[in-house]
Amino acid sequence: MKIVYILTKFPCRSETFAVREIEALRLLGFDITVLAASGQDIAGCGVTTVKTFYRPQLFSAKGIFSLSYLCLRHPLGLCRLFCLILKLLRQCRREAITLLGNLHTVGYFAWRLKRGRISHIHAYFMSWPALLGLALRVSTGRQFSIGAHARDIFVEEGAAELKASRANFIRTCTRRGLRQLQTLLPTRYHHKLFVVYHSMPIACGGINPATLGEDQSKADDIVVAVGRLVSKKGFANLVRAFALLGEQRPNCKLIIAGDGPERERLAELAEELSIQDQVQLLGWLPCDAALRLIRSATVLAAPAVIDDDGDSDGIPNVILEAFVSGTAIVASRLSSISEAVRHGWTGLLVEPGNIEQLAWALKRLLEDSGLRSRLSQRAYEVAVQRFDTTKNVRSLAELFRKEYR
Repeated sequence: MKIVYILTKFPCRSETFAVREIEALRLLGFDITVLAASGQDIAGCGVTTVKTFYRPQLFSAKGIFSLSYLCLRHPLGLCRLFCLILKLLRQCRREAITLLGNLHTVGYFAWRLKRGRISHIHAYFMSWPALLGLALRVSTGRQFSIGAHARDIFVEEGAAELKASRANFIRTCTRRGLRQLQTLLPTRYHHKLFVVYHSMPIACGGINPATLGEDQSKADDIVVAVGRLVSKKGFANLVRAFALLGEQRPNCKLIIAGDGPERERLAELAEELSIQDQVQLLGWLPCDAALRLIRSATVLAAPAVIDDDGDSDGIPNVILEAFVSGTAIVASRLSSISEAVRHGWTGLLVEPGNIEQLAWALKRLLEDSGLRSRLSQRAYEVAVQRFDTTKNVRSLAELFRKEYR
């Protein structure tokens, strides 16, 4: 079966779960092509030979060809596109303007669908990808489905009902996302909604010494956090919480891997709190290096918060990486995270933004190797049961296949 995945950016350093999903589907026999606006270099994150094509510049030769193709080969489709734009103007003006500015993109993607003889369009997010997927559905008549995750349904959910009306199904990656979609959409579309969790290849983790109960008394304690350096990740709160531990545990280190707009602020905060010698900001790491870092950690911290605009994490990929690596977790008690991390069973949960609770939970895990071992062993079992890539991608594959029976 041939499927097009539409993403805003592919590959993307903060969306390696998309790479894993596409590669797992390919192993099941799906022929995947990716259409995207742009991409990043993420060497070491499992990207292989998936066919990827990018949006052309509007006034380039390819952009002009794409507009001509849309006009000459899909004239009725172009009329339907302008009707769609009129509907969008009534429902979400921003989406209408975005689509007008991407008519050449629609033309180029439609040409790629035709050239590749591709029958199904999967928009990986409810935002820009779903808008382009909807436009292709309207103009070419191809089957169309949507993936929905976090920011795209909590912040950038423009024209969600119109997109859902033309989709075969909508897959979300958390039950919290499912509840949000049920709130956004009329009940007549609820039968289209499915939860399929993001997942990890169980074999890719390796085992942290804490899981084996090995003596780490001679090693320095290491608290690790991995993710984009943006406010919703809560890393500033982590630095403040770590400062409360600094004097008690002078050999303890905080290592934060990732890049983003908050990097300078975090460095300044560590210096302000006089813990700059204990805090390392590594920048972005390839996936294999990030996994090695997680396996080396005494504790992984995922102190996410709900941002001022309502944006928040789903289940951060790093939590699943810690699950399969056998590293104990401290995380925020957000509803999505709680779908994976059960307090006192697979990790410790603290209230988002509560620095004292976060410091207490870190201290507790740093001091109790037996608790770390118990939590990480049970987390690994949960990963095998609920978050194994093979099982979850088969569920997604079944959603794709049932449209063609």
